[in-house]
Amino acid sequence: MEFVTLTEKEFLDYSLNSPYTSFFQMPLWAEVKKDNGWDSYFVGLKDGDKVVAATLLLSKKIKFFKNMFYAPRGFLLDYNNLSILEEFTDGIKKFLKDKNALFLKINPYIDYQERTVDGEIVPNTERDDLMNKLKELGFVHNGFYIDQDKKTDLEPRWISVLDLEGLESIDDAYKNMRKSCKWRINNSRKNSLEIVEADMDNLFEFKNLMKHTAERREFVDRPLSYYQNMFKILDREHLVKVLLVKIHFNELHETSKKNLEENEAMAKELKEKGNKEKQLKEVELEHERLIEKIKILEDTIKEYGEEKIIAGGWYMLYGREINYLFGASYKQFMKYNSQYLLQYEMIDYAIKNGYKAFNFYGIDGNFDESSKGFGLFDFKRGFNACVHELVGEFDLVIDKSRYKLYRLCFTLYKKIKKIF
Repeated sequence: MEFVTLTEKEFLDYSLNSPYTSFFQMPLWAEVKKDNGWDSYFVGLKDGDKVVAATLLLSKKIKFFKNMFYAPRGFLLDYNNLSILEEFTDGIKKFLKDKNALFLKINPYIDYQERTVDGEIVPNTERDDLMNKLKELGFVHNGFYIDQDKKTDLEPRWISVLDLEGLESIDDAYKNMRKSCKWRINNSRKNSLEIVEADMDNLFEFKNLMKHTAERREFVDRPLSYYQNMFKILDREHLVKVLLVKIHFNELHETSKKNLEENEAMAKELKEKGNKEKQLKEVELEHERLIEKIKILEDTIKEYGEEKIIAGGWYMLYGREINYLFGASYKQFMKYNSQYLLQYEMIDYAIKNGYKAFNFYGIDGNFDESSKGFGLFDFKRGFNACVHELVGEFDLVIDKSRYKLYRLCFTLYKKIKKIF
């Protein structure tokens, strides 16, 4: 077999059909990263004319050091064939030395061990053979983090994925969803919500949602230009969808007033019939709820207008799966369950368009109900998405002495950054 530089077409053909691929391993991702200062290479291992292993390599010069390389969610190869992994790694090492590399970072899209929907370990599924082989080949493992807010990896190690294999329609997926999730999906349909597909002209609406969500959940958001650049590049090949949820407060207000009229008519009828105390009490409680709802809606319309964008989702479409990369909502409107409607509709889209998985992306690995990240995990679990614990992040060190100095400097930098 021969280690080679691949053409973009050779890489694309292989990447699209790899069971280990993700949007991070697509040629257009290299173009997205180019605007952030990253160079890119497509490399592979060929057996004759057949590509048997490949990866996108991103490269950036580290100030005062050599070049850092990164294979995002790579390599793409059969991880059950450890001999191919070894031969490909040998080729990578030679390639990196020629490119003045300090180290290569990888975070393969492969499970360390299987987990259930509830996060429970499936016995005897650990990939210790793979972990040991990677260490034998010179990869340094960066550890098994649990909580997202303590993660140092570039991408999440814990993700939540809904398997769509064998599902013929959204009804098949709906049957397997949790009761609470089904209720919220059905409730969302009563709230005068409309899904709108974003474009470059209204992408700022999604950025506004992300800004609010970042402040609420305490993470650093990106500038509007970041989202615009990514969208512009990926939309050329229809590899991205950004959906916004608009609520029509005026329509919901009119519906609520109509429901109130029907409620009052029912109360009158029950009083005339007599001996309907239990039913009458329920109707009267509903009457109070509707009065309060109408008052809140009137105040909301005064403050926000008759309609407003209240939630959004950013979806990457590549290979066998759709990836729910970013999600955002205004906290004060979460009661309308817009995110449930959004995911339901995108799962429907995924099934209709032949995707094999819907990747809800990052979660915590702590499944205790008292944990900070439990709510996000539980939201995704409601759709019957299974927990995936990935093998994590590895560094393949090329220059050991300078790598040690780099790690020391990087650790000091992070400590200083926290202080200031």
